[in-house]
This record gives sequence, C-alpha cells and structure tokens, in this order.
Amino acid sequence: MQMILNIDNDLIVLNQAIKNHYEWAGKLLELALLGGKTDEAILHPLAHQRCQFSQWINCNLEEGQPGAELVSHIYSAHVIMHDRARDLTQAIINKAVSPIILTNYHHAQQLFINSIDKYKEYLFESRNHMDTLTGLPLRHLLYSNFALMQARNQRAGKRIFVLLMDIDRFKSINDCWGHNAGDEVLRRVADILCSGARRHEPVYRFGGEEFIMLIEASSGKEACQCAARLCHHMESNPVELGAELLTVTVTGGIVGLKEGESLHDAIGRADKAMYHGKNTGRNRCIYMSETGQLITLTHQVPGESPGSDPGVNTNAEFSHHP
Repeated sequence: MQMILNIDNDLIVLNQAIKNHYEWAGKLLELALLGGKTDEAILHPLAHQRCQFSQWINCNLEEGQPGAELVSHIYSAHVIMHDRARDLTQAIINKAVSPIILTNYHHAQQLFINSIDKYKEYLFESRNHMDTLTGLPLRHLLYSNFALMQARNQRAGKRIFVLLMDIDRFKSINDCWGHNAGDEVLRRVADILCSGARRHEPVYRFGGEEFIMLIEASSGKEACQCAARLCHHMESNPVELGAELLTVTVTGGIVGLKEGESLHDAIGRADKAMYHGKNTGRNRCIYMSETGQLITLTHQVPGESPGSDPGVNTNAEFSHHP
C-alpha cells in the first residue's frame, strides 16, 4: 500500500504548497489595493527560487521519473508567473499599470494553475490504476512507465529486462487456508518483493498471482543477479498466517528486451521462461537468452561469492523451450 500512500502524501504536500503560494499572491493584491512596502519575495529576480513552492518543485523535478514532464511544465509556468508578478509590482510602484501588464499577469497565473491541475489529474489517474489489494501499480502504469524507462536507458546506455514471477502452488494456499488467507499472501508477497527491490526496479501486479518487474541493467549477468537476489529474498521471508509461518516461493522468467522489440512481446518470452521453470520444479528463475536458450539461475545469497558466471548456476540447465 506504500505507493498509494505516497500518491496521497504527494497530493497533501502539493495542496499545502499551493496554499502557501496563494498567501504569496495575496501580498501582491494587498500592495495593489492598500499600498505599503514591497516584499522582496516578489521583486527579487530569483523570487521563483526563494518562494516555498519552489521547494516542492525541487523535490519532484527528477528527470526520467513518472510525472517529471508535468512537473517540468509547472516549473516553467512558475518562473513565468513570478516574472509577470514582478512586472506588475514594479508597475504598481511606478503607478504605470497598463491593461497589457495586468493581462500578462493573469495569463501567467492561469498557465500556472492549469499546469498544476494537469499534474493533479495525473496523480488521481495513477491512483486509479493501483491495485487496491496489494497497493501495486497495474498493467496500465507498467506500459506507460515503460516508455519513460526506455528513453532514460537509451541515454544511459543500459538495457531493460523483464522479470515475470508467479507464486508457486497458490491454488493450494486458497484451498487449504481460504481466500482471505490467499489475499493476505498476495499482499505480503507484494511487500516482500518491494522491500527486496532496489531503486529503478519497479514492481507491478500483472494479474492473479503474477507479478512483473522492469529491471535496468548494464548486462544480462547483472540482470540475472538481480532476479536471483529477488527470488532468494522471497524464499527467505516467510509469510505469517495466523500463528503459523508459511514459506512462499515464486518461479520467475527473465528476458532482456531485444532491439525494436515491444514490451508485449518481451513479456511473452518471459512467460515462456517462467513456465519452463514451473515445469522443471518451481522455486527458480529462468533466464531466456536472445537466441532462446534457457538457463536456470541459482538463488545466490547477497554477499556470497558465485561461480564463474555470477548469478548463473555453473551447472546450469541449458535447453530450448519446445
């Protein structure tokens, strides 16, 4: 549920920043109606960096992150609005306010408000595409965030890998413990996967008992180490059901996105790799190379020294999926 809470918190913090900015705008109105001493927060050439709203912008303006483009539009509109407010203030001081100066200020203010409204719409839409059971983003956000990740990785010279995971013997959990227990397992698996994921390793609920991750890595070896780490992390954190601890494992399939390949097609290959793992014993992760070779990964304990190919079993099983 942390992602949903983060969106809710973003809205709260944004609304407070907007409230603070309205107070700033009130100073301009007070000057126009009542006169008095001019506030440096309005006249300073870098006023847009000094107002409290800029603190919110600085915390959210991270290139390549979801919503970053909308925050960038807010930043630009914020700078323009401060410039027009400074022009209007100076005109008030000089008693030279003209219709065009006033119109420019109102236009800039409306541009600023519209940019904020679009970002709020984005936050509400994102919240609507979150799974209410696990708190994870769903397929819609997977595909929309993928485009951003793809652009970021092209600049950084990295590759995107798709890791598809399915909870082992989930039906037996529902049959033995009941569907409420099954829901609790889904929630806990989501929490465990998120706690084991690192920065730029988003976790999504793909449907049913399937979860999917987009992994940024410099090589297949690095991506395989990540997949092995996550599978080990899942197995090492039992789920509490009532007074009992239940060891829950996942079977995963991981593939690297090929040149020009769609996310849909990459997921299809990851699905084939995953079901190869299901058919050969479960509780494992299978890497499918670009040539279709299937490699069973070991569950390396973090910090443990792996074999000649880190994260890949030195006695790895090589086979072609039928």
